[in-house]
Amino acid sequence: MTAPADVRGVVEAARSLGELPARDRRWTHLSLCVLDAVFSIGARYSATTRTVWSYAHLQGLPHVLEPAAEVAAGVYADTEEPVSSLRDAIARGGPDAFAAQVQNRQRTSPRGGVPKAQATHDYAAALADCGVLRLADVPTLLTDPSRLAPLETQLSRVPGHGAHGVRMSYLWMLSGDDDHIKPDRMVLGWLHQVLGRAVAPPEATALLSDAAAELRVTPWQLDHAVWNHRRGVRAQ
Repeated sequence: MTAPADVRGVVEAARSLGELPARDRRWTHLSLCVLDAVFSIGARYSATTRTVWSYAHLQGLPHVLEPAAEVAAGVYADTEEPVSSLRDAIARGGPDAFAAQVQNRQRTSPRGGVPKAQATHDYAAALADCGVLRLADVPTLLTDPSRLAPLETQLSRVPGHGAHGVRMSYLWMLSGDDDHIKPDRMVLGWLHQVLGRAVAPPEATALLSDAAAELRVTPWQLDHAVWNHRRGVRAQ
């Protein structure tokens, strides 16, 4: 449970961020959401987007990043590749060869971690095995605990999950769910500045969710506004 005073502090700080943005553009393939979710953890986002675009070019994917409303409406559904294609692309030559193709050899951890390419393969395989092949499959999954719970258990076993499941939450967020946030360094740093103390990811998720409800926006909107703000601060 979040403290009312803390929620009020987050709400007031959020109001200083200006108008909270709605979704602008989204990846049009679930496979690209998987790549983004896995490769973005502990990395500069510019490197992650280069990786995603590299894969899209290798596969010849059309309509890579398009208006969010059109993606949500299924405008590009007919040209979306199944996530099993990502799994197979990595399996063909192995994770090291795939890492070379997308020019990203990052690992899930600097000590003892596996290549993020391997983690991407395992994520894609778990989704495919569960019948979650495309973006349109995600909303139904998230409302079906009997399918979601075992899949999330399987995803949590992929190296790089972390103590609080930030990567998995970010996948659902990228896939179009507005109730998930990514309590990463950007969000945690902002909350530390706002509240004057360190905040752990579970509390960060609760604080942003409660503050979003007070502000009558989605958790995604608040998360994204914070992320953009922190990115601007870091750039300065």
